[in-house]
Amino acid sequence: MFEIFRFIVDTYYKTMDMLFMPIVINIHPALAILIIAFIVSFIITLATKLLVDQERMEEIKKRIKEFQVKVRKASKDPELMKEIEKEQEEIMKIQMEMMKMSFKPMIYTWVPIIAIIAYLKHVYGYNGVLHTLNPSWNGVVVYLPTILSKLLLVPFFHWLGGLFYRGGFGIVSDEALGWLGWYVICSMATSTFLRKVMGIK
Repeated sequence: MFEIFRFIVDTYYKTMDMLFMPIVINIHPALAILIIAFIVSFIITLATKLLVDQERMEEIKKRIKEFQVKVRKASKDPELMKEIEKEQEEIMKIQMEMMKMSFKPMIYTWVPIIAIIAYLKHVYGYNGVLHTLNPSWNGVVVYLPTILSKLLLVPFFHWLGGLFYRGGFGIVSDEALGWLGWYVICSMATSTFLRKVMGIK
């Protein structure tokens, strides 16, 4: 059983190497990860666009917002409070509907996301492809400006990671990011950009 699993994983890595190794070898890790994050974000955003009814999602958000405004006013209006109590069941139903709509794309995208993260670790992780090619590499993909590092709580995440992870690359500085931290930032930025471009609320 383990041998079959190992064969599947090796085949996956070899296939991904054929697709992305030209990027990995010829482009700086920060830019390569940005490109990969953009591709993944595009696939996820496109899935959201195709699988989620955007008009219905907008209607639900508008309805919930109106209800929240009523709740704030209700503290000074007993009659309005009675009206809110009648609406609560409806609001709970549409909130559940919105949650189901939001999770729908994840059914189709969570496996590719995990697969991409596994591949990035295979390439940029300790003893990964890049480290094997360049043993002196310290695992740093990008250095952030000090103020940005603090705003993004990088020192805290370094400390938190140190509690659960031992071995591998050491922490070079509070401004240094490895492949995972940089991928998360790139993924959030590209996802936000693409959602605006594609008109996803």
